[in-house]
This record gives sequence, C-alpha cells and structure tokens, in this order.
Amino acid sequence: MGDTAAERVAALLLAFENPGQAGGEHSVSELARAVGRERSQVSRMLKALSRSGLVEQDPDRRTYRLGWNFRILSTGAGNYPLVQAARPALQALVAKTGEVALLSVQEGNRSLTVLREESQQSLQAGGWVGRRSPMHCTASGRALMFDFDDEHIETLTSDDMEIPTSAPGAPKNVAALLQRVHLERTRGYSIASEEVEIGLTSIGTPVRDRMGHIAGVLNVSAPTSRIINRTDSIGQLLMTASKAITQNLGSRRI
Repeated sequence: MGDTAAERVAALLLAFENPGQAGGEHSVSELARAVGRERSQVSRMLKALSRSGLVEQDPDRRTYRLGWNFRILSTGAGNYPLVQAARPALQALVAKTGEVALLSVQEGNRSLTVLREESQQSLQAGGWVGRRSPMHCTASGRALMFDFDDEHIETLTSDDMEIPTSAPGAPKNVAALLQRVHLERTRGYSIASEEVEIGLTSIGTPVRDRMGHIAGVLNVSAPTSRIINRTDSIGQLLMTASKAITQNLGSRRI
C-alpha cells in the first residue's frame, strides 16, 4: 500500500474487487488484511469514504460494500462508447446461445472483464466484472493478442507460463501457446477448454475500433458439457457480433 493518502484510499477501494462475502461485502478486518494496514486506520478511512457515498455499510452485518456514488462514477471509466456498443450485442448473444456473454479488455498482461450479461441457466460460468485473468490460458486473453508478434506474446505471458495450473488444457510452454494463437488468429476466434478452470470452456473473438485496432474481446463462457459441441457455431456468432460493434463504433465519436 502506498505512503500518500491518495494511494492508501486507492488501494482500499481496489481491495473491494476481490471476491468476498455475498454481494461483494467485506469486513473491516478482511480489508485491513488485504491492504496491510491496522484495522483502526482502515476503519477510519471507510467511515470517511462512507460519508462521501463511495462505500456503504450494512447496518446489521457491519460489513462494507462499494456505494452507489462509486458505481455512478465507474460508468464513465474506460472506453465507454465500446461498452455502450457492446451491451446490446452481448444481450443478443445470450439470447442466441443461452450462455453468459462478456466483454473484456487488455490491462497490462491481463484480460480484464468490464461487462457481463447473465443467462437464465442455473449453472453459470465465466468471469465477474472486474476480474483479471491470465492471457495465455483464456479465450479472451489469446484473442486480445491476435495482432501481437511472437516476441510480444512471449513477453506478456512469460511470468504466468511459469506458474503451474491444475487445469489440464492450458498450454505447457511458449511454443504450444504460439501455435494456438497462430491457429486461432487464422480462424478468427479462440477456444479455451479446460484451461483456466476444470469444467469451463470459453470462446472469444476480438472487437476492433474504427481504426482497425483491437479494442476488446467478446466472450461466451459455459460449463464444458453444455458448450463443447457448439464452439464453432458460437465462434461464428461472436464474429458477426464483433463486426456489428465495429460498425456501431464507426458511427460514434470516440
């Protein structure tokens, strides 16, 4: 955690992105451990943030969650035209596939989920908004790297490639990763089955802005048993949706 007041506040707010209790709620003790500060200091900071509406406290459980003022501010963050253009496309994908649909963007060496549309399935899969995932073993991550050369891909993923994963489908080395990216780039969409999580399969395709640059990735995720025989058809749906978003972005001022 940083030494300035602004850095301390930023670190505390970022600690809310980690999965906690139901509804994204955290106790003062949990947050203090997350940011490495004394409980009393974190409690004072939370009370100050609560007065501004950036966080709010449950009166019964005494836990904290992000407040409405924070969520209102967050709607203007990042590439908002992309989010606006992608939302109806995600909704249409959910209607056609019956599965969760997501929009992700690149943040450093991570794929960051910024938008999610729920399905009606009781058993769902896929990342939550704010989740950061490795790029080498996720459909969204590999699709984000479609325009990168091999050297750049290796640089982005080298640290994560050294971390063992329990999922059997993840690429075991850089050569295997590059082979997948080359194949998926030619095909137009990526497929990650049993790579980041056992029982999970995802399909992703890039979304390009009006200049032709990759702005994000559309992704459909589901339990492998429900989706494994539909990966190609869903990949085609994703590419069609991606082209529609690009056309939409071309008619907007970004």
